[in-house]
Amino acid sequence: MTPDTTAAPTTAELPASSGHPDDAPGGAARPPAGPDENWRLMPVQLEFLDVAPNSNLGIHFTTAGVAWSLGDRAGDSIGFSYNLAVSSASGEPCLSGIEFNDAMLTLRTGDIAGGLARFTLTLFLAVHPEVDYLQGYCTLNEEAVIQASFGAQAPMQWHNGRVSATLSGYGGCYRPICLTVRGALPGNRIDVLVSTKKGLGKVSWSLGPDFSEAGGVLFASQNGQLPLQSLSFGNHALSFVTAAGKDGGGAGTALEFYLNAFITWTPDDLNHVYLRTTSDSSITVLAQVHNRQPQVVSQTDTVFTL
Repeated sequence: MTPDTTAAPTTAELPASSGHPDDAPGGAARPPAGPDENWRLMPVQLEFLDVAPNSNLGIHFTTAGVAWSLGDRAGDSIGFSYNLAVSSASGEPCLSGIEFNDAMLTLRTGDIAGGLARFTLTLFLAVHPEVDYLQGYCTLNEEAVIQASFGAQAPMQWHNGRVSATLSGYGGCYRPICLTVRGALPGNRIDVLVSTKKGLGKVSWSLGPDFSEAGGVLFASQNGQLPLQSLSFGNHALSFVTAAGKDGGGAGTALEFYLNAFITWTPDDLNHVYLRTTSDSSITVLAQVHNRQPQVVSQTDTVFTL
């Protein structure tokens, strides 16, 4: 759906920035003029699928008031990364060059063994307070698709040509968590528990913030098939039971699967939570809280910052 441009911010409403001409349709996005301009930083994850070898890829914004960014470069924030997200593809790097400025992200792929490739990038978007959508275009080979995720929103598919996205932000005291389970066998049970230090606040698992673009819960398997017998949500525990083998036994190939869910908390200024898992010691659970560095969840409380 094409946004109603009558409600969009005009150039005059955006902050002045010396050295940058007025934005015009098809022109570069205007970068933040300074830290006092109240621009917000939104984490972005871009999953590139079916990318051709030795090709030029690009994303170009034409909306004033949005700009690519490295983020605030503080703490355990990922910032700009290549294949660091826990659900990223493994294998040899396939990029020979990456460049970006305020409005443009350009990539160059090298030789790719086996034909088409996939990879994941993370970075940030700086957004003016009056801007709630972006428009632009992608340059991709015809087979390629980008799964673009902004903040706590559900991923959207971008193809070669014109693209757009709404920018709804975090959605209050909610953060998406990507869980990766590796090494589970058929019939295994895995519990992931969330908590916080007594007296600091409360935290619980959630299906996501209450806005229409929210990501909700997403489940995927490395093999294509969903290897679960059951999945249950409680306030403080996520429980998985992997499907038994065809003969009803527990023998079989080790499984790998992903779950995107949310946590919610009070009060607003809570800055960290604990995750721990109860499972067989041969099973590895990785967790990534939004744009933070992924880490292994142990069987004792593991600190994750919000």
